[in-house]
Amino acid sequence: MPIKARKALEEEERRVEEEEEQKYAKRTVEDLTRLCMKVSAPIQLIRKAVKMSGLTNNMGRPRPISLLIAQEDTDIIKWYAGVGKRWLDFFCCCHNFRMVKTVITYHLRFSCILTLTEKHESTKREAIRHYKKDLKVLDVSGKEEVHFPTEREVKMMGDKNISDPKPVDGTLSLALVRLDSDEKSHTCIAHFYERKDTIMYSMRLLQNLLNVNPLDEVKWVKGMGAIHESLNRKCLPLCYDHIHDLYTGKITLQDIDCTSFVDVD
Repeated sequence: MPIKARKALEEEERRVEEEEEQKYAKRTVEDLTRLCMKVSAPIQLIRKAVKMSGLTNNMGRPRPISLLIAQEDTDIIKWYAGVGKRWLDFFCCCHNFRMVKTVITYHLRFSCILTLTEKHESTKREAIRHYKKDLKVLDVSGKEEVHFPTEREVKMMGDKNISDPKPVDGTLSLALVRLDSDEKSHTCIAHFYERKDTIMYSMRLLQNLLNVNPLDEVKWVKGMGAIHESLNRKCLPLCYDHIHDLYTGKITLQDIDCTSFVDVD
């Protein structure tokens, strides 16, 4: 078959497949609307998780997370953006999604701003003036690299949009502390990757900092992911691309070779 004809055939097959997917999504929305099926996000558990992880104080107001202050500004924003986007993706089909939006757009956003404020010993107004409310981070070429979900993006989410929820892993209970190490360069421990321009990070787990057993449903948040405590303070070399992907949720710890952790004195 001529190349041009084969490409035309493949294009037609792709178009038909996309149309079928769109029709299926439309029928699904119509069926769920007609049957009045409702899924509720566990708002109380979300608020408990936010409080336990240090994002809010006893009054329920945003507060800085001291563990993140030692990190680069970019990594701080990536951590918050990763948690926020995961939750928005996971709960976007819930009928009380508006309440989830409030937690993301207010508690997480302003906790991030306050963390940056405390790190630089500045005011909240100065932090907002520098990073804007969308907390945008630019790369060396001046191109936008990552940003916290904008208020416009959050507002448009959840309006009869059906999507496969992405798994919410234990990122909320994990912080990566960048280390200044004199060790020789190590290979990035992402699977099937041999890049050597890596940065050493040490893992810090929330349950160890709080001295809480994740199996204790009274003190821990039921259903909230937890990373095994054996990984606490383990050191892992990651390249710039994969630390970005880990923060933003494009990869998880399952995509990392956990047998290649490095011991750093």
